[in-house]
Amino acid sequence: MSSSPDDTVEGRLAQVGEQLQIPNNTLQITQVRLNQLSNEPDVDADSLDNVAAAALALSSREDGLPVSEHDIAKAWSELLESDGDIAISHQQLEAVGSYLDIDDVPPHPDALVQGFSEAVDMPEELVNVGHRILHDAFEADPTVVSGGPSPAATAGAVLSLAAIVNGEGENYDQDTLGQASGTNEVTVRNRAHELKDLLGEDRLQRDRYRVAPETDAPDEAAATEASADEPDPTDSESDEQSTAADGAGTAEGGTEASPDTETAADDDGGAVADTEKYVETVTSMYPDELPTTTGVADAHEESEETVGDALEHLADNGTLQRKRAGSVVVWIPAEQDGVGTDLTVDAVETEVDALVEELGIGASTRLLARGMVSDAVDDVDVEDAAQLAGATVVAASRMEDGDVDAVEVADRREFPPRVLAQWLDTLDEAVDVEIPRREPGEIVDDLASELGISEEIREESRRSLERYDPTESGTGYTAAELGAGAVVFAATVNGTQLDIASLGEVSGADPNYITDAMNSIVVSLCLGLVRGDIDYADCAWTTDLLESELSPDIGDSYTGRVIALAKTYTAGREGRHIDDSTLDVVLGEE
Repeated sequence: MSSSPDDTVEGRLAQVGEQLQIPNNTLQITQVRLNQLSNEPDVDADSLDNVAAAALALSSREDGLPVSEHDIAKAWSELLESDGDIAISHQQLEAVGSYLDIDDVPPHPDALVQGFSEAVDMPEELVNVGHRILHDAFEADPTVVSGGPSPAATAGAVLSLAAIVNGEGENYDQDTLGQASGTNEVTVRNRAHELKDLLGEDRLQRDRYRVAPETDAPDEAAATEASADEPDPTDSESDEQSTAADGAGTAEGGTEASPDTETAADDDGGAVADTEKYVETVTSMYPDELPTTTGVADAHEESEETVGDALEHLADNGTLQRKRAGSVVVWIPAEQDGVGTDLTVDAVETEVDALVEELGIGASTRLLARGMVSDAVDDVDVEDAAQLAGATVVAASRMEDGDVDAVEVADRREFPPRVLAQWLDTLDEAVDVEIPRREPGEIVDDLASELGISEEIREESRRSLERYDPTESGTGYTAAELGAGAVVFAATVNGTQLDIASLGEVSGADPNYITDAMNSIVVSLCLGLVRGDIDYADCAWTTDLLESELSPDIGDSYTGRVIALAKTYTAGREGRHIDDSTLDVVLGEE
């Protein structure tokens, strides 16, 4: 066996982590656990490597990393000078878990994917795609995988993506997968978006993630089984187009159709429209007006469905570009650079007018909202016109002491209320106006008043917010999320059950983000306690924390580990303090 440059258990832990791409987060908590385990009387020096490898496997499972125990054991064994090999069994995981107060060994992420797929009767071919997505995401950026709300959410998300990229999203929807994974629709959807952004939409369209509809086998496998009399997939583009157009034949006059004049086909293979006229219409409209599907369809007095299919076809073959001006889909000629600012302003102002009419808002608020649009668009990128429009309407209403409900605005355009809070922050910087904003403490007061929450919980919520340091764990939470998260934490400490959905309705915060914000508050408080910024005797929650009454009800896997570290610290009041080097690890980046 080869000798390691740092021939210690800690050194081998670091080297195995580097070899297997295990994030620093996971290595840090494993290091802390290793320090704890080394103090156990039943753990001697001869068994410490086996115990450390098992601890790494446990931490990796908790973080949802698709790293096998076999790979950990093999990598660790290669670093040992002796002839002994590392072996990690389920019984060993259970034994190490009991030392660490882990009641149940977390399932391996691959097992979660398999189990959830069986719960929704997903075919094995799609499940295999889900496994590929999980492992490819880990290879692309392990920290994104470990940074999810839970391994269950990640498992549900990869199955959702596998279904969506294969046109099965309706059959295996995110609500169903949320229930199967013990999370919820919002959590699965948000996690799927994160993984989709990581891998990229183009990559997800590759054969690696596709299942052939005729055989339920991966496309790349199906391609190798094509019969000899079928067209060679390596033939020229013109042959491919000729085959695809079979049934439509050639263009009028017997000549072969060019890309601009070819005929698009509907889902049943029939011709739907001669596309050249749509290209001409889009070219004539742009850039003076938005060439939307509706606009092009109106110009030809044809159905939007027919025209939409044709425009999608033209975008697929590169004749047109499919762009977004805010929430509006715009079709522009292939040679153009993109949608201009003027068109984006037009799209946002159109959304403002629509929202004002739906909400029955006065003309002065409408004018004020429209007045903010051009200034904002000049300084920031607009991905969704409805989001910016909603933010300007809410801002204008608040500036006029109106009572427009941000939650209702978000619901009408089907995006999370937190998006409006984020856009209001952006407007504060981009537009020279002062927009009234609510602080987290005000949210706490509103929740206490509306839901009849006790004065004790209200005071503890405010106290937690005063001690909260967003730089310790997580940033970017809205006032509504932090206020509601503080209330959930204070109520949990108090032993009071609160309905998070009700908190969300009153505060305007997404329940999923309320939980995340609460976790961030817990992490900040625990680290403040460990670091000495918060006095042990001045915390209403330390007794519950030390007696393990708080842990089962609070936190994702990372939060649970930080609580465990706080327990170790508080136990140190009786002689088992964590040393400075370990504290440096704990206080490092999450």
